[in-house]
Amino acid sequence: MLNSLMYQLCYYRFGEMYTRQGEPSGFDTVRQAVIGNKQIKLTYFEEAYTSERWLVRIYRLRDSAEMVPGLK
Repeated sequence: MLNSLMYQLCYYRFGEMYTRQGEPSGFDTVRQAVIGNKQIKLTYFEEAYTSERWLVRIYRLRDSAEMVPGLK
């Protein structure tokens, strides 16, 4: 599950966030647990928009030149 696309898109950059005082970074207040993978790197997508409360997250597909090193 930690490697699924849905997990990676939902929790991208979430490991950097502090959601509650006294809890470590990446603490999911709904599930009452720290997320499993905090170092998520996206290869094919990039973040286009995230709302203030992270309820809406929009991603766009990267250009093929950005996905493959040396293709430019």
